Amino acid sequence: MISASDRTFKLGVLVSVIDWLTFNIVFLLTYYCGCFPYFGWGDSFGTYLLVANIAYVIALQFVQVSFHHRQSQPAKVLNNTSRTSVMFIVLYTSIIGVFTDAHVPGFLSSLLLTFVVFLATTVERLSLRTYLMKLRSVGRDAVKAVVLGTGGMAQRVADVLTNGWNGYRLLGYFSREGDPGIVNSVTGEAVARLGGLDDILDYLGKNHVDELYINRNLAGVGDFKELMKLCDKGMTRVFYVPATFYGEFRKAKVKEFGDVYVLSQYDEPLRDVRNRLKKRLFDFIVSLLFICTLFPFILLVVYVVSKITMPGPLFFKQKRTGYDGRDFWCYKFRSMKVNKDSDTVQAVKDDPRVTKWGAFMRHTNIDELPQFINVLKGDMSLVGPRPHMLAHTDYYSELISDYMIRHYVKPGITGWAQTHGERGETKTVDDMRRRVEKDIWYIEHWSFWLDIQIMFKTIADAIHGDDKAY
Repeated sequence: MISASDRTFKLGVLVSVIDWLTFNIVFLLTYYCGCFPYFGWGDSFGTYLLVANIAYVIALQFVQVSFHHRQSQPAKVLNNTSRTSVMFIVLYTSIIGVFTDAHVPGFLSSLLLTFVVFLATTVERLSLRTYLMKLRSVGRDAVKAVVLGTGGMAQRVADVLTNGWNGYRLLGYFSREGDPGIVNSVTGEAVARLGGLDDILDYLGKNHVDELYINRNLAGVGDFKELMKLCDKGMTRVFYVPATFYGEFRKAKVKEFGDVYVLSQYDEPLRDVRNRLKKRLFDFIVSLLFICTLFPFILLVVYVVSKITMPGPLFFKQKRTGYDGRDFWCYKFRSMKVNKDSDTVQAVKDDPRVTKWGAFMRHTNIDELPQFINVLKGDMSLVGPRPHMLAHTDYYSELISDYMIRHYVKPGITGWAQTHGERGETKTVDDMRRRVEKDIWYIEHWSFWLDIQIMFKTIADAIHGDDKAY
C-alpha cells in the first residue's frame, strides 16, 4: 500500500514536471509564434532556452510549487508564483550577462517576459489546484486520520478533516465515555466513536492510519511512549492540537527557546518591517493614483446629485478606532439625513435615515471612496479590518476578549470579513464575534496576494451589489 506521504511526494514531482513543461511551452511559443519579437533572441535562442531552464529550475528550489498541498489558498499560490517569476528573471539575466556572449535583455523586455511567465504559470497552477481539489472531494488521494480526544479544538480539527475539498478521510475519534462527540461539518452527522482512550493502541495495531491528531493528555508516560512506538511502526504521522480554547483561531508559531521549543499564541506577518513597507508603498501608490485620476470625476457626480437630493454637507466624518487603538477621523460621502444618532446607532435594513441616493451609494460602495484620503494620509490601508465607531469599540471590547486584536493592523476600506459574508448590521454579539474571527484570520495570514484577492472580490461585489450593504 502506498502511504499518504509517498503519494504526496510523487504528486509533488508530477506537478513540478507539469509546471516546468508549461514554462517551456510558453517560452517556445513566444519565439516560434513571433508573439514577442521585441525580445530580440535571434540566432541565440538555443542559448536563451538553456539558460532559461537552468534559471527556472534553480528558482523552483527556492520557491517550491505548493498548489497541490492540502488547504492551499489561491493567495498563497499567487504569492509563490510571483516570487518564482521574479527570481527566475533575476537569475536568467544574470547568467546570460556573466556566462554567455548573448545579448542581455533590456529592462522592458525582462519585465514583459516576467509577466508572461507569471500569467501562464498562474493559470496552470490554479487550474491544476482546482482539478486536484475536485479529485479529493470524491475520495481520491485521501489521507486517513483519527482524532484522540474531544472538545472545541478537536471539533475544529474535524471541521478541516471532514471538508472533502481538503482530501482527508476522518475514520473516527477516541474519547472517554460521556465526553461530547464530534460532528461532520459538511453532513451534520455524528462522526464514529471508535472507542475509549485505551482502545487506540489496539485500533492502530489492526488498521492503517496516515495521521493521528492528539487533543488531550494521556494517562501516563508509559502509554505515551507505547503509542508513539506504535505510530512509528505503522508510519502514522502525529500532530498535537492545543487544548486551550482561547487560542482556537490563532496561527501559532514554533520558536526555538534554548534547548526546547515553545509555541507562540499567534503570528503577525505585518510585524516584519519589509512586509509593512511593502503594504504601505502599495497603499500610497494606489490611493494617490485613484485620487489624481478617477476621484475628481466621482466627486463631481456625487456632489451634484447629493446637493439635488438632500441638504447638508457632502462629506460625513466620524471618529473611529484605528491602528494600535488610536482614534482617527474617517471620511465618507454622506448617505444619511443629518441626525444626532450617527455616532452611536448603526445603520439597519430599511433605515429611514438613509436617502434613496444614499442607499445606492451604500449598495455600490461609492460612499466609502473618500477613505482613499485616509489611506493616503496613513490612517487606513486599502485592505484590513473595517474601522468601527468609538461606541462599538467600547461596547464590544468588554464582551469579546479578542476584539482589540483587530487593531494590531491598520483598518481597511475593505477586508476579509466584508468579502466573506460579515458585512452590514451586527444584530447580536455572535455576529460581531464571527467578524472578529475573520479579522484575526486576516491579520495572521496576511500576504500581498491575499490583499489583491480581497480587492478583486470587493470590486466584483460592488458590480453585483451586496444585499447587506445598507
